[in-house]
Amino acid sequence: MICWLSRLCTHEPKFTMNFYLFGVLLSTVVFVADAQNCPAGWLHHGTSCYAFIDSEPDGWIEGLFYCNTVGAKLVEIETASENDFLKKHLQSIGATTNYWIGLSDSIQEGHYLWQSTQDNVDFTDWAPGEPNDDHHTEDCAELFQPFGFHWNDAPCSTKSNFICEKTMSKVSNVIG
Repeated sequence: MICWLSRLCTHEPKFTMNFYLFGVLLSTVVFVADAQNCPAGWLHHGTSCYAFIDSEPDGWIEGLFYCNTVGAKLVEIETASENDFLKKHLQSIGATTNYWIGLSDSIQEGHYLWQSTQDNVDFTDWAPGEPNDDHHTEDCAELFQPFGFHWNDAPCSTKSNFICEKTMSKVSNVIG
């Protein structure tokens, strides 16, 4: 079987169509439903795609705006598995700087919320002694490289890299 658009033939077909001419089978086209896909340059984990933006470090707000322009959000780390995936990737590429995540307590000091939903945080991975709101200026969260990418609160204007997250897009593939 040949997979159209170089997709792996690992999905169950939704339906098939056989083409006959005078009783002879000419070809079979198999339609595969809802294959998941990430944009080029984005990494896949779970049901999300991630882009590690490290070409132009910027403030938290600028990272937020950048992610929004590409149809994403600053990453919202909701599970230990997702957190481990991000940390392992940063360690594997030898990252030496911090990365903004979509967490802030700018609305109410000490009450951290995910930016895109304003949901409370269920999972955390704060570095020891964090968050500490040092000098009453730290309202945004980052993956902090000196502490093995555990979370840290920092001033939102600090220039850091950032991670964008978007839900994987669904595409229909044809096998035939």
